[in-house]
Amino acid sequence: MKKLAVLVLALALIPIAAIAAPKVTGNNCNKLGSTRIVGDYSYKCQKASKAQRKSGKKLVWGKAELVANSKPDSTTPAATSETPKTLISPASELAPVSQCRISQAATNNEAVRAGFPRHPDMVRSSSKIVVQLIYVDFPDLTDAAPPRNDISFWTDGIGKFFDAMSSDTVTFEWRYENKYFRLPNPITNYGLTRAAGGDGVKFVQAAIDASDSVIDFRGVDFVVAVMPPNVSRAQADVSPALILSKQNPFRTNEGSVHLGTMAAADTRFAEGYLLLVHEFGHLLGLADYYWYGWKQGMKFEDQFKFMGQFDNMNFAPGNAREWSGWSRWLIDFLPDNQVRCVTGSKTTTHQLTTVATKTTNPQLVVIPTSATTGIGIESRRNIRFDSKAPAVSNGLLVYQIDTSKRNGYGPVELVKKDSVKDALFADAPLKPGESVTVAGYTITNLEAGTLWDVAEVKKN
Repeated sequence: MKKLAVLVLALALIPIAAIAAPKVTGNNCNKLGSTRIVGDYSYKCQKASKAQRKSGKKLVWGKAELVANSKPDSTTPAATSETPKTLISPASELAPVSQCRISQAATNNEAVRAGFPRHPDMVRSSSKIVVQLIYVDFPDLTDAAPPRNDISFWTDGIGKFFDAMSSDTVTFEWRYENKYFRLPNPITNYGLTRAAGGDGVKFVQAAIDASDSVIDFRGVDFVVAVMPPNVSRAQADVSPALILSKQNPFRTNEGSVHLGTMAAADTRFAEGYLLLVHEFGHLLGLADYYWYGWKQGMKFEDQFKFMGQFDNMNFAPGNAREWSGWSRWLIDFLPDNQVRCVTGSKTTTHQLTTVATKTTNPQLVVIPTSATTGIGIESRRNIRFDSKAPAVSNGLLVYQIDTSKRNGYGPVELVKKDSVKDALFADAPLKPGESVTVAGYTITNLEAGTLWDVAEVKKN
């Protein structure tokens, strides 16, 4: 939850047990003994066989090994065959989705943003994202356990989240060496705490420098410097997203990487991977939805005054951490055919499947109210990554989008009905029969099914 942006990781939405091993075995590799994880399989770089050497190969990726902790995400519910009683407006009555791509305000040219298009430095050139983990230790902080004992905390935890968010649009390749690279100075010298105001960029570059003779950084999109799991908050308590310009990136022997982060003590709790999920969201180009104006001494919930408990880009380990439909659409995790665009004055109705399940059905309604503002509507259920949310969190979530508001100052903000009582707005979603009026539109929940709600949009 930092002001810069960080790492990305996302897998496919297909249950893991159904994913076949990608074709990696036998392909050329560059560093003997190096390891990479693609999907749910691990590969090691080894010497080519006699037959492979005849074709000019020297080093190749070995056979696929299923990652030990990989397992299907059983929390993803299956879609139901329920049919709403309401007559749903056909697509022919809606506007093209291009008209609902709310533009980023010209006065706000941040790298992380809440509007279209993405900043040029944040546009992906491929549907595959390569993440290089660099495990580092220090003269005064070591760990006897090898990195392979820790790797699943990231690949399983973060991987499953992005698997669920990505709608099969992105795959992740994880690379790591099963060793710690020693940095020359004590950890305290790097000043990696909030109080010390340390330089995360210099630290990540130091991790690259220490490992560059072993790690091949070709093709790497994101670099993560991982400290030993026993690091304390007194030594390092912040894991910021680090977005560098393409003109002044991290330097490696094989080229440059301009996106990175690090894993400090703040990530070392059972759901600590959610903090890096948040930072990875920044590296994908998403803004912070929590309030930068919050200070110690204020009410805890005030820092989440815009979105309450909703969206990991707001409250990273909050009870309703599923990314909003708007967040997903911004970075191409939600396809255009699952977005319904409303621009006319005619009253329309929309069946929206909850964002907390895999589907090809519509999951987001967008209503542009100006070139840089609009309204988003989606269905929420306390399942999958929202499973810790109370039942009052089920229903239609309505929010306003204003791209003139800067990162951390409310570019996305909930529309709250008058009856909301929860300090983190857990009860904000509309139940059947409830409505809110905002920016000249009244949005009503007409009916609900197990995994869907029907929204009526009426222009006043």
